[in-house]
Amino acid sequence: MTQPKTQTEQLMEAMRDRLQKTFGQELVVELFPENPSIYRLNHARGAILLAYGKSTFGGSEAVDSIFQTRNIVIRLTLVFRQLNGKDGVISSLDQIRACLTGWFAPHCDQACRPVAEQFIGHMQGVWQYGQDFALRATQLQVMGPEDGPLLKQVRFEEDQ
Repeated sequence: MTQPKTQTEQLMEAMRDRLQKTFGQELVVELFPENPSIYRLNHARGAILLAYGKSTFGGSEAVDSIFQTRNIVIRLTLVFRQLNGKDGVISSLDQIRACLTGWFAPHCDQACRPVAEQFIGHMQGVWQYGQDFALRATQLQVMGPEDGPLLKQVRFEEDQ
């Protein structure tokens, strides 16, 4: 039996699909490689690589269970052959930011927003930039059935 996808997996898949729909004719959009040291850019222009960055959690908002905000950061790594111009990474940073800013991802109660962009490096004719986006979801405690006997009959004092 196949396990259902987790909240994070569904979020990553939805973001990848949104970027693929918008930029799929021009760029490669895929999850960050398992072994980045051997990653090779095979596309003529560039690639958007998605990676789960981190989550931070707020305090519990309930007294009888765990109910807290989950602040998520997704890191995009842009790997491009050109720096400037219409096919360059700088232009794509703006286009990707416009695509994701204000988008509501599944399980999120706050729209996607950019939080950081930075130059990562240049090696062997390839430019790399990082772009971080924040989203907010809710983390809930998984509640299973309680141990012990089940309540089978209720008697109120007024009934006696």
